[in-house]
Amino acid sequence: MIQNQFFWLLLSFILTVMVFSYIFGDNPLFRIATYLFVGVSSAYVLVLIFYQILIPKLFMPLFSGDPNQRIIQLIPIVLSVLLFFKLSKKTSQIGDLSLAFLVGSGAAIILTSAFTGTLLPMIDMITEPFSIETISFQNFFGGIFILIGTISSLLYFQFTKRSSTKDSTGVSKILQYISQIGIVFIGITLGSVFAGVIISSVIALIERLNFIITFIYNLVIG
Repeated sequence: MIQNQFFWLLLSFILTVMVFSYIFGDNPLFRIATYLFVGVSSAYVLVLIFYQILIPKLFMPLFSGDPNQRIIQLIPIVLSVLLFFKLSKKTSQIGDLSLAFLVGSGAAIILTSAFTGTLLPMIDMITEPFSIETISFQNFFGGIFILIGTISSLLYFQFTKRSSTKDSTGVSKILQYISQIGIVFIGITLGSVFAGVIISSVIALIERLNFIITFIYNLVIG
């Protein structure tokens, strides 16, 4: 048991050092570690898909389900087989049906998820501070801040109308000024996201450095 644990610790130490070797530039050690990571990740995803998706949701209903269910299960199988025709230029048009179905269903799922998971919760979050039941100065001020940030950010991305000479001082000009406020909110948001990524990377780096130091210390002392 102890030998197996030491073997995996040693392997983790070697792979970590191989990844850190990128500090000195691209080299064979770093490439080997990268290839191992990609290969293991791909194999893990493949096994996960096979045992948690294909077997319970495709093969089991196909062999043990009722006749109507078996006919339905043939549809994804046929569409999957048609995708293999995309590997050749001569037969790529045969796989267009499966690709169109895949893109269309994917777009529908993304739009539905964006509407129900992002747009509606955002509308609820914006309107909640102005509710009569929970109205207060703090909620009202926060609601105004969120409302300005949301509207100005949307205008920054969506406002594409060019100001004409006739309407240069009208509504178009006002919308342009409001859209410029959205730059501040977008900058703060992107900055916080970038800071979160940097912090996560630094935490991972500290954890790996601590692992290397602890392993060497235990190896020398032990």
